Amino acid sequence: MPTYNFAVVIDDHLMKITHVLRGDDHVSNTPKQLVVYEALGWKPPKFGHMTLIINSETGKKLSKRDESVLQFIEQYRDLGYLPEAMFNFITLLGWSPKGENEIFTKREFIKQFDPARLSKSPAAFDQKKLEWINNQYIKKADRDTLLDLALNNLQEAGLVDEHPTPEKMEWVRQLVNIYSVQMSYTKQIVDMAKIFFEDAKDLSDEEIEEIKKDDGRAVIEEFKKQLDLIPRFTSVQIMNAIQATRKATGVKGRKLFMPIRIATTRSMVGPGIGEAMELLGKERVVEHIDLTLKQMSANNL
Repeated sequence: MPTYNFAVVIDDHLMKITHVLRGDDHVSNTPKQLVVYEALGWKPPKFGHMTLIINSETGKKLSKRDESVLQFIEQYRDLGYLPEAMFNFITLLGWSPKGENEIFTKREFIKQFDPARLSKSPAAFDQKKLEWINNQYIKKADRDTLLDLALNNLQEAGLVDEHPTPEKMEWVRQLVNIYSVQMSYTKQIVDMAKIFFEDAKDLSDEEIEEIKKDDGRAVIEEFKKQLDLIPRFTSVQIMNAIQATRKATGVKGRKLFMPIRIATTRSMVGPGIGEAMELLGKERVVEHIDLTLKQMSANNL
């Protein structure tokens, strides 16, 4: 008999384990372990075997040699996955709750757990589902907890100093807050928030195509004028300037918001446009607008 099997039996007995749940690849060695219990005169625990976890793409058993999936819990922690979300996700591997709600606390899981709902089919480790679940928890997470995780990610990327000033910390807090709805894990903020840390780049062909439609230049020029009229450069006042631009130009909807977003943030996607501009600051926003108008002129737009 292999030594490790004997060790498992001794540990079960000394620790007074009553139930053992493990992968169904251990079914074949269970009779041997039961014989050892019988030989030693011990009462064996109840053995239960669950379906294996498989790679959702290959359909093969998940193993520590599978480099397509992160293997260690520390890796998920460093990426900004929350412990509660990881627990929620793992409980759904091979088990399903009643109803359609898949988001629940540990206490709620304990209350509703029913072994009859354990799956008889292999459980696929779905990375996209893990990201979705973590996003649900991030939206509801304590703001300080979220700030700590995202700040660490930003510092590791060299975007924020190791010892930021109180003013910088408040700026980072606002940055994290406006991206909290979009993040599946906090390290994503490093790429999502590039517009706040990098110099403005030339607009892409797609962005140029967007702003050259109809009254793109007129909207951008009018918005720049309206920015000079607002008393404070806050998200609320910025949105007021956008509405004033709508009244002055008669342009609304996507034709209003997209040229302004592209001109000010140099991107077609992002968080709320008012919050984004407030964090960029008036000086950079105006600089971006001027750069956009210059590039439009160079393209005869």
